[in-house]
Amino acid sequence: MKKLNPQKVFVQYRNTIKPYEPVIGRKYTITHSDTTAELFVFIAGNYAEDQITIMRDEVRVAWEQNEKRLALIGSVIVDGKGVKGNPNIRNKIFYNEMPTALQALRQADRFLFEKEPHLDNAPVFIHFISSNPAYDKTYDFGTIGNYK
Repeated sequence: MKKLNPQKVFVQYRNTIKPYEPVIGRKYTITHSDTTAELFVFIAGNYAEDQITIMRDEVRVAWEQNEKRLALIGSVIVDGKGVKGNPNIRNKIFYNEMPTALQALRQADRFLFEKEPHLDNAPVFIHFISSNPAYDKTYDFGTIGNYK
């Protein structure tokens, strides 16, 4: 896993979300700049629809109750109506860059994780959404604490 430069991660809290609370209902929209390699993490009660571009290369993640514990459940769009790009290439890029996106999430919301260290044990599942069964899969990316 390549090392994330924390100075390239920018966070914005929206709505009533604060750096320390709440956990349930907290949603992350992760975007980036191809030009500057900066990562932008929006933390809110809703996904940051205003930050989604025609490239549809955002990562969406939310805290959810998974059986008896909390988990981070997310998604990316590999292909579909209006999505530009080769699905095979998009799938590979999303898979290979997901650790960087998760490092950005962990870095951006570090105050929450410092206050609630048990959250580092939360598993991360990302659904790659595709009309092609070869790409339409949910991946287990381990626990969010792996991305400190």
